[in-house]
Amino acid sequence: MSISSTKLLLGGVGLLVLAGIATVVLTKRHDRQLTVAGALASAALQAEVSKATGLSTGAARGIRIPFYEGESRQPTSILLGKTATPMDDGKYLVTDMRVENYTLGSTGRTLEFVIEAPECLVDPARKVASSAGRIVVSRTDGSFLTTGIGFEFRQIEATLNISNQVSTQLIRERLESLNP
Repeated sequence: MSISSTKLLLGGVGLLVLAGIATVVLTKRHDRQLTVAGALASAALQAEVSKATGLSTGAARGIRIPFYEGESRQPTSILLGKTATPMDDGKYLVTDMRVENYTLGSTGRTLEFVIEAPECLVDPARKVASSAGRIVVSRTDGSFLTTGIGFEFRQIEATLNISNQVSTQLIRERLESLNP
């Protein structure tokens, strides 16, 4: 008995939908622990479907890896990506990476600065993103902009190392309005 490629593809899509629904339900119940697991499970499942069907996509869409400090229910940092392609060593090649960093206050969380890169390698277990390519770091109020080539971002330690061609711009008027 043979299964047609259309039936196999529909079965794979069905599994992806079920995995997505299960991820949403479980994430709402166990938000902190399962968000990363759901993103990785989705990427792995999509890779398996692409292997089985012969389609070469293999990339998960819309990856989201939050980081929580202490017992906070709101993330202080979220690593986002347009696509995440699984690599052999448990890492993912992420396109259009964006890291949003927040401060938590009495009124909720405030987006402070953003890190963006066209492509990077992400190790979700260690929460590390790195690339030999371009990076842009900016404050949302426009008071600070740093660019460079090559970086390593450690989400847990909240450290960013930029390797080469680093350029920083500070806008005095905007900085002074933050802290008169």
